[in-house]
Amino acid sequence: MSNGFEKLKSIGVQKIHEATHIARSHIQAMLQENFEDMNSVQLAGFISILEREYSVDLSELKNKAKEYFKNNAQSVKKAKAAYVFLAHKRKRKLALTYIIGGVTLLVLFAIFIISPSDDKIPTVDNTIIESAQSNISVVAIEQNSTTTDENSTFADENSTLNKEKKIEVPSPEAVIETPSFKIMPNSQVWIGYIDLATGKRDQKTFSGELLLDPAKEWLIFIGHGQMSVEINGETTSFNNKNSMRFLYKNSELKEIDPKEFKNLNSGKAW
Repeated sequence: MSNGFEKLKSIGVQKIHEATHIARSHIQAMLQENFEDMNSVQLAGFISILEREYSVDLSELKNKAKEYFKNNAQSVKKAKAAYVFLAHKRKRKLALTYIIGGVTLLVLFAIFIISPSDDKIPTVDNTIIESAQSNISVVAIEQNSTTTDENSTFADENSTLNKEKKIEVPSPEAVIETPSFKIMPNSQVWIGYIDLATGKRDQKTFSGELLLDPAKEWLIFIGHGQMSVEINGETTSFNNKNSMRFLYKNSELKEIDPKEFKNLNSGKAW
């Protein structure tokens, strides 16, 4: 093995962990050239951190890792989330029209039945018309109860059978954009992120998307920069095969170099 690898062995697992915050189990596995519990992206990120922290060349370790993952390739299922927003409106005006038409024919038929055979002016039993009006109103209300986006009022028994739609349109001032901060890599990647206010750090290997609290300030270390970042609905794309570091503050994402990252992280490379 190279001198750089031997240097890491002499430093020891505990001191490397304290300086880089890489898990002890992963450091021990790398020093033993055991790659079973890590994936290729995560391992590449760890090796990159060690090379920068201790100014060593771990090319030989990289090559052994590549050979291992090449010989032990496993299929990786990429989680992809697709969001389809559908809005459906069911209009039942046709059914209501049929009901109104049927009741109207019933009223006309009743008028015809009760009309006298001579030339006297026919009289109409108002109770039939009032009953028909009442039935139409009840059916219309039942039809409308399943439609959530229409508010209708019906006239009383002395009014014509008109349905008035009242649609409330929110004013522009009422529309509020929800803040968001989303990281969407093109492929599986290791990422470390630090809450600057509390110093709490987390890391994970993921694909798909990662949501972070847009109200906080974050230090971000990611294994590669082939990704898209969405902030408050605006998306920015990156295409960098190497690891990248960022500072997120006041809804703005700024790429920073290893030195600035270390200064903001209390002198730690990660």
